[in-house]
Order: sequence, then structure tokens, then C-alpha cells
Amino acid sequence: MAKLTIRPATVDDIATMAELKSTYVRSLYRGFISQDILHRSTPDFHAATLRAWLQSGMYRILLAECDGILSHYIVFGTNPEEPHNGLIYEGVSSSFTSTEDKRLLVDRCLQELREMGHTIAHLWILTDNFRVRFLFENLGFRPDGAREKRNMFGQELHIARYQYKLK
Repeated sequence: MAKLTIRPATVDDIATMAELKSTYVRSLYRGFISQDILHRSTPDFHAATLRAWLQSGMYRILLAECDGILSHYIVFGTNPEEPHNGLIYEGVSSSFTSTEDKRLLVDRCLQELREMGHTIAHLWILTDNFRVRFLFENLGFRPDGAREKRNMFGQELHIARYQYKLK
């Protein structure tokens, strides 16, 4: 059985996380985003964002390694619009990550949000992305009725907010 290790990400992890993010975006958003835009999802592009998140101190990144190989990570922190609530900014996984391993990482993220004093965790999901919605619903998140249109990747996309009650 593979050994799963969950730990905080460091600056040394950025290149590997950016490579995973590039592959993830091209796979997950196929069918939602034009191929031309998806081809711009490069590791260099994502590395800059990850570096800024880590260095800002506003975000935490936990990563999971399966036998020493990065399999998934999650970015979270305080919601700037609702400081009493936590916000999960991004979850990224490889094609070989099991649902159980994803659950373990999300559970650790939720525990850290609780320790930060938050009572609710929010995350936004594309309304047409049934696979991701199904995953987070199975992990206990529920839609709270908030919906928005956001310009993402140069396209207007519909997203729904999900919440998880931490207390």
C-alpha cells in the first residue's frame, strides 16, 4: 500500500506543483475552456501564482505525496470578504489520486481552518463541472445558493459557492 504524507508546501515545491497544475487545468477544463486558452496553462504561469500565494502569508498550501511523489495539493486561507470564514481557493490532483486520499487532504485543510477560528469554509465550483461538484458534495460540502458569473481564462463562466460548516 502506498504511503500518503501530508505536509505544508515550501518554495522548493513550486515547480512540481506548477507542473501538476498545468496538467490538471488542461484535463479538468477541457470542454469548458477553449483549447487555445488551455494551451496557455503553462508551469511558468502557475509557478508565479503559487510563489505569490506562498510568499504573501495570506494563504496556506498543503500538499500530499504518495510514496514521495506529489499527488495533490490544496490552497486555503481567510476569506478577505468575510474574515470570519475560511476559503478554499484551489484544489489540484493528479489522475492517480484516490478519492480517499483527496478526502484526507481536505479533512486536514478543514482542521486547519477550524484551528484558525473559522466557522464556515467556502469554495467556488464551476456549475457545469459535475465531477468536482460530486466530489465535494460527497465530502460534506453543500451549495449555499450563491452563484456568480466570472471571467476566467478569458471566458465568462458560471460558478456556485459551496460551504462546509466547521463547528
